[in-house]
Amino acid sequence: MKFIETEDITEAYSRASDLAVFNQTIGSRQADPEWVETTYQMPLHLQFAITKLAEESGGSLSADGLDSIPFYSLCRGLFLPLSMLSPERVQFIFGLSVDAPPDVTAKEEMLSEFLDRDVGLTLTEQLGCILGDPFLGKRSTVRRNTLVRLLMSMRMVAHRDCLDRLTQLGDVAILFAEHAGSLKVDPPLTAAEVLRTLRFIPTLGQSKKLNVLRSLFRRCGKLEAYFLCKLLLQKAGFGSEYQGPMLARLLGARFGAPAEQVAHAMALTDVFNVSEVLLEEGVEGLKKIQLQPLVPVRPTLAGGTVDEIKEYPVWVERKYDGIRLMLHKSTDARGSILCGAYTRNRGDWLEQIPGLDATIRTIPAQTAIIDGELFGTVLDLEAGSRPASVYEVYATLQGEPSQAVSLRFAAFDIVYLNGQDLTPQPLANRRQVLSALMAPLAQFQTPIPLSVSEGQEAQSKDDVNRLFQHFRAQGYEGVITKDLTAPYLLATRDPNWKKRKPEITLDLVITGACFSVSQTQQVFGSFVIAARTKEGTYEFVGDVAGVDKAREMELQGEIMRDGLMTGERIERPSASGVRPGVQLRPSIVVTVKFEGIARDQVTGVLSLRDPKIAVIRSDKSAMEADTVDAIQEIYLRQRVG
Repeated sequence: MKFIETEDITEAYSRASDLAVFNQTIGSRQADPEWVETTYQMPLHLQFAITKLAEESGGSLSADGLDSIPFYSLCRGLFLPLSMLSPERVQFIFGLSVDAPPDVTAKEEMLSEFLDRDVGLTLTEQLGCILGDPFLGKRSTVRRNTLVRLLMSMRMVAHRDCLDRLTQLGDVAILFAEHAGSLKVDPPLTAAEVLRTLRFIPTLGQSKKLNVLRSLFRRCGKLEAYFLCKLLLQKAGFGSEYQGPMLARLLGARFGAPAEQVAHAMALTDVFNVSEVLLEEGVEGLKKIQLQPLVPVRPTLAGGTVDEIKEYPVWVERKYDGIRLMLHKSTDARGSILCGAYTRNRGDWLEQIPGLDATIRTIPAQTAIIDGELFGTVLDLEAGSRPASVYEVYATLQGEPSQAVSLRFAAFDIVYLNGQDLTPQPLANRRQVLSALMAPLAQFQTPIPLSVSEGQEAQSKDDVNRLFQHFRAQGYEGVITKDLTAPYLLATRDPNWKKRKPEITLDLVITGACFSVSQTQQVFGSFVIAARTKEGTYEFVGDVAGVDKAREMELQGEIMRDGLMTGERIERPSASGVRPGVQLRPSIVVTVKFEGIARDQVTGVLSLRDPKIAVIRSDKSAMEADTVDAIQEIYLRQRVG
């Protein structure tokens, strides 16, 4: 494997023991960047990266500080296979002939080999590459509009022409690849040079940021420009889904740690911090990673259905059709209070839910982390009060409710209280603590009412069925059953948590979109939906048509904004013949309502009967979609009654 040494980038830099030659000049405290670039042939982005790295290391930087494999090699060998772009799409964009994307097993083998190789990057940077996150867990400050303005300034393209072409291509990354000209340039960028420049981009003001990015893009070929765009937007595609189990296995194998222990530490912090701890302190260092408020963690998810229960008694509580949130409260020694409300994907929605901050502050504890569901009730003039659907809850948060929805929060678990991690304790103890904590709040009126989720112990399957019918009659989604003796398993599908809900909805992934009959604006008239397999792939289960205009526009926006089209064409049968469309990378999850399951008499393939999209689940990733097994179970129950 060939390394690009720093001397290949600039001879002046490789001779320097510190930054004095670049940071000092007569009459000025800092050399003019244009003078340095002209005199030493050092691009602006490289000056910026060197300065920041030197500041980070205490004022000096070794001459081999940016030695690594070429950025082109990283794009070709890692990013391209992980992007899941079809060979046809790759040929169209880059003019390259490649094999089909790797399956799950080949992908894990490729990532394991990448982590084991010396490519001139730190382990943390390698993990950032795998997740498509050069900012290492921090937010990018670059938006698509920023890149459009940047391209206009680089290529002297009119704004309207740029937007017209972007509309045709559907992806700003392809637009940059198109304007790059050649496949690669010489001398090449190094992977370290690019990744370390990007890491410091958020520290810059808008003007300097554009100058540094312009310097980077000028050194990019088609492939590099494409993935540089994806990295800047944090839309590389291969990092959008949670890959915790795979990364836990890879890190565990590298450091000789149990994958479960690594996964638990990752649930409490993130993979980047875990990797640094393993490098500095080894496996023992993982014990120091502790649960604490305002550090978002992934909650426990149900790991099965009630039909799988083998031992009784079990705890049965109502299942809400709402948004899963973990409420965090933190109070310092001066009495200052901070709050958070994190989704299952660790996004803080506190500011999106009016009144929730004030509500969390009323919880009678110094510090707490409470697991529960934000749900709603609707006052129907004919039917009276009823639980709102998750679609109505979302509409309320977006300020466009179809009916007046009263938001509420049902707490069903507590994992942290006043400095104590409660996750190792059995559910029975945690429920007692939660009930005692929430009881005083019944005497007060809060902006969003807080209550403990109702439930009851079931001694048999008949009890579970009785409670299911009870909660369904009240209008709720179903039930969740739990083992009262089990601990709380963060970021895990706990086999001790099992759910039952009506067999009329599933959370599925959109994997294709077909154009409508009217081709004037190339709007999508129907969508292909798929269920997740055990191997992590996605299997077709139906076509959804008749999507309302507002939701169709929202889906189109996500497809275009995230660059989900792989470039592979598809054809789907319709009443008028065959309808063309495009394949999409699995990213968008939707809740689908349907009447039943049909089985093809020839192929035996199961598909949904009359599926309709109920809501777009922006809080779920494709890896959290329902499985093919769930559809098979529904089909079997449908046949046997």
